[in-house]
Amino acid sequence: MTSSDEHAHRLPAPARAAVALEDNGGLDPAVDTLRSVTAPLDTSPLGAVLRGEWLGHALHPSLSDLPLGMWTATTALDLFGGTGSRDAARRLVGMGLLAAAPTALSGWAEWRRADRRSQRVGVAHAALNATAAVLYAGSWSARRRDRHRVGAVLALAGAGAAGAAGYLGGHLTAVRKVSSRHPAFAAMEGRAHGGSDDTKATAGSSAVSSAASGTPVARRRATPDEVIGAIAAQHARITTLITQVGTAGPDDRPARLRDLLGYLAGHEAVEEELLHPLLRVGNAHEVAQQRVLEEEGVGQQLEHLEQLDPASPSFSTQFDLIEDAIMHHARAEEAEELPRLAGALSEADAALVLSALAAQEAAAPKRRGSFAEMLAAAKNDVRALDIPHA
Repeated sequence: MTSSDEHAHRLPAPARAAVALEDNGGLDPAVDTLRSVTAPLDTSPLGAVLRGEWLGHALHPSLSDLPLGMWTATTALDLFGGTGSRDAARRLVGMGLLAAAPTALSGWAEWRRADRRSQRVGVAHAALNATAAVLYAGSWSARRRDRHRVGAVLALAGAGAAGAAGYLGGHLTAVRKVSSRHPAFAAMEGRAHGGSDDTKATAGSSAVSSAASGTPVARRRATPDEVIGAIAAQHARITTLITQVGTAGPDDRPARLRDLLGYLAGHEAVEEELLHPLLRVGNAHEVAQQRVLEEEGVGQQLEHLEQLDPASPSFSTQFDLIEDAIMHHARAEEAEELPRLAGALSEADAALVLSALAAQEAAAPKRRGSFAEMLAAAKNDVRALDIPHA
């Protein structure tokens, strides 16, 4: 059993089931079919409305409260309301069914921009919700024919399916971080991890200038937790960039891929030059070595991807493999490597690593060339920062 499997084994059974869905490649044909069906939601004005761009963050969680609330009230009336509440229960079931349609559409609009692993879970989430809707439709029909006990039983079964779907929905938002939000929130998150926007910008600019001149970066105090938060935030940004490549049209895909590769090169350069060496001692050596091997594998896959026509099916197939590899790498890193990193970084080194991360993030949009060339240039910049290890 690998270290990652050991971590998964410690999870409660429902969480293990959700992770198993993430890993289930057998769901990919359904994912691909549904991606084609829901493609109009990606760029249309309706898609923007359903994602909640006019609200500032995802609309789906708010809409999902409507059918679930009505159906929960139905169950309460069925169990405790007596015969006088039957008409009210029937109406609540019907209104919940009406509310389910826009709720489902808003969910598909979010799903379109999720990564592959999240989309696999999303397919199961949608299937359970569809099962719940069918059961509630049967409940409504039975109540219309005065078969209220049958309607109540079907509603209870629907509540079970909706509850399971709700758990997977919570996994998508809490664990997989599938949720649209206004770009300004990213800046606010950055302040939480590393000070004000002005401070971060100054640190990034200073680090870039120092990299060019070969002079050390000015020190400040920082905590290992800040570094871990910054790395996790960059993982989230990489996930967003991956989604943008996957959802881009053939004409826009090369530019979106360049954005991803430029950002990924800087992120990987900091990890390889500064963070992995800190873990190559004691029982953490094997963990660091595994991450390095994963990064080398992703690099080889990217080199192959760059030779393919972005409009070809082969590109999409190869990119899906790369997406899975990157997502697995990030998840394993956060579960296995970052907790060990907390004990390996001094405050001074933590501050310098934060500066390096900021510098590489600032330089990402300007990088050009192949991924191998961008990675080599980013590594040279990091080495020029002259960051010592404690």
